[in-house]
Amino acid sequence: MGETGRKIVIVVVLLLVVVFGVGQFFAFSNIPTGQNQPAAPTNQNANPPTDVVTYEAAVPSTSTPIQSGSCFASSIAAPYRTDAWRCTVGNAISDPCFAIAGTKNLLCGANPAEGPYATSTFVLRLAKALPSATLPAGGIPANWAWAVQFADGTYCTPLTGTRPVTATGVMGTYACASPNPQESLILGDLNANASTWTATVGSLSVSTSSLPTVSYSALLPIARIWQ
Repeated sequence: MGETGRKIVIVVVLLLVVVFGVGQFFAFSNIPTGQNQPAAPTNQNANPPTDVVTYEAAVPSTSTPIQSGSCFASSIAAPYRTDAWRCTVGNAISDPCFAIAGTKNLLCGANPAEGPYATSTFVLRLAKALPSATLPAGGIPANWAWAVQFADGTYCTPLTGTRPVTATGVMGTYACASPNPQESLILGDLNANASTWTATVGSLSVSTSSLPTVSYSALLPIARIWQ
């Protein structure tokens, strides 16, 4: 092949490369935006909204134990309920005890996570009239609850006696029954700023010579609360 022939071949090859490249460009540019594209990933681990339940004392079964006692103040555990009381049976204090609709009795030791017939539940037959109900000043906060349950089953109720406080001001506010022994307390207030409430659970190390310190803490989503 002569010099002229080789030049013609080179030119033809170059033209084919240019044409092929332009064709590929237009082929890809014709894909409509937003179509045939992978969907944006979604958060499969998003926590569902916290279930906020207004508790109602159920009429107990005939097998529910009955005890006699009296009440001396509105509930500390459920302070924003006018039908909840702080009561005594012998030397033991039970709080909250809820009025049972249609009766003069109260339901104490309720555990709504276990249902209306929890083993801790008993009927309080009043030995004397109830005192007048009182509510805390300042209105009802959005984040209050007298019972809290986390997704792992951890169940917590307010501490109604002396609350432990660390040197940095962290306070234990709820006592918890948990499969994790390190999650024995709720530390601080419940956070209700989103549809899924959260709380810091943890434990404190206690020393006879100093104030308690936080030995473990974790922020967890709350599955359900009862008001």
